[in-house]
Amino acid sequence: MHKYQPRFHLVRANDILKLPYSTFRTYVFKETEFIAVTAYQNEKITQLKIDNNPFAKGFRDTGAGKREKK
Repeated sequence: MHKYQPRFHLVRANDILKLPYSTFRTYVFKETEFIAVTAYQNEKITQLKIDNNPFAKGFRDTGAGKREKK
C-alpha cells in the first residue's frame, strides 16, 4: 500500500514558453490524501482485478509479470 497526497499547482504565466520560470503556488488539501492498494493477500481478489482492470497489464500473459489464471 502507498500513501498519496495530491497537490494543486496554480501557475501565473503570460506565455506558455515562460511557464517553467513563472510564479506559482502549490496547495495541498488534507482531505484528498488517500492510500492505494498495490498488492492483495487474497488470490481471488488479485484475479478479479486482473480480469476486470484494463490497467493491470503487469499480471497479464502479455505483461512483464506472467501469472497463471486459475
